[in-house]
Amino acid sequence: MRHFAIFGTHPRLSLAEIKAVKPNLDAPILSGAAGIFEDADWDGAMLMNRLGGTVKLGDIVGEYPVADLTAEQVVSLLLETPRADRVVFGLTVYGGTPAAKKRFEKLPLEIKRALKANDKSARWVTSEGDAPLSPAAVSKLKLTTEGYDIVVIIHGETASIGFTSHVQDADYWSERDFGRPARDDENGMLPPKLARMMVNLGRIGDGETLLDPFCGSGTVLMEAALATKAGHIIGSDIDAMQTEMTRQNNEWLVKRHILRREDEPRFQLATCDVRKVATHVREKIDAVVTEGYLGPALRGSESQNALDKTADEITRLWSDALTALKPLLNKGARLVCIWPAMKTSHGMARIDLTDELSSLGYELENPLGDWDASNGPLLYSREGQRVMRRIVVLKIK
Repeated sequence: MRHFAIFGTHPRLSLAEIKAVKPNLDAPILSGAAGIFEDADWDGAMLMNRLGGTVKLGDIVGEYPVADLTAEQVVSLLLETPRADRVVFGLTVYGGTPAAKKRFEKLPLEIKRALKANDKSARWVTSEGDAPLSPAAVSKLKLTTEGYDIVVIIHGETASIGFTSHVQDADYWSERDFGRPARDDENGMLPPKLARMMVNLGRIGDGETLLDPFCGSGTVLMEAALATKAGHIIGSDIDAMQTEMTRQNNEWLVKRHILRREDEPRFQLATCDVRKVATHVREKIDAVVTEGYLGPALRGSESQNALDKTADEITRLWSDALTALKPLLNKGARLVCIWPAMKTSHGMARIDLTDELSSLGYELENPLGDWDASNGPLLYSREGQRVMRRIVVLKIK
């Protein structure tokens, strides 16, 4: 069977996450922010609960030549899956040339007319401008159960028609982002969705041990506890205030029933410099997932000299960290970490230890494998930010 995924704001990173969670999948058909997958064991509910970077999942219900697709064909698919007397639907087109997309601009109105010809009352729901219908709107209008969120994915000369079955729950993520009691807005916080994607890239097996040696307020630890069956989840940070914030947030997760009381023994916290982590962590580590120091907050007017100085400082920290972590790592351990790139009006500087990795005993891994032979970097940034995150996956040589 064929299924589709609609990716969030960073499609390549979202795609790498899916490959990590479903490593046996064949390469998908990609078109814009959408991917089509062939998978007999697809579990949409499990995947939507697990993935941080995918906003919609669904099933492909029909495929037609782009030039021949008609509203009547789409209506036939709707009538084959009756859900309510009145048909409420949204429609979003992904991929394709501007000319192909333009051809489908009137498709929703044509679908309404075709439904009326079949004695069906219909309502077409839209979002502002040309934006795709949001997961929140799909959920509020019950378009996965009582209506239809129709997805048209154009790839080459083919249009695949899909119905959304699962959407990302905004409340599920925002509660852990903004609702937790201990936040460090001054130093910045790793977004839970990005932390979840990184945890999934770590491919942590049941009963294995994860370490975040720059744990901050505990976002990676929280997402690891929710997304995996890791037996031991260890966080350390040089700042005692940060590890105390992690402890408070872990307690809050249990009180809110986001985690179970039985999950508490999985956690271990230590306050220490990453260079001394081996004196506090006695067991072997299967995965390291972490966001280290990103540098001071930037005003945007820093000189190139100031950026280079910060980059050198962070590079030395990471070189020391990788050296300190190496003796703790099990064979086959994976490290998922963030190397920042900083940009101001006077220049840019980035952290890149690629040339040093071999001497440190590591090698860089391409998380997309044969899905993307370019081996380009996985980047995460938000509009207006002066620091871009590069997500790096390493493994022991």
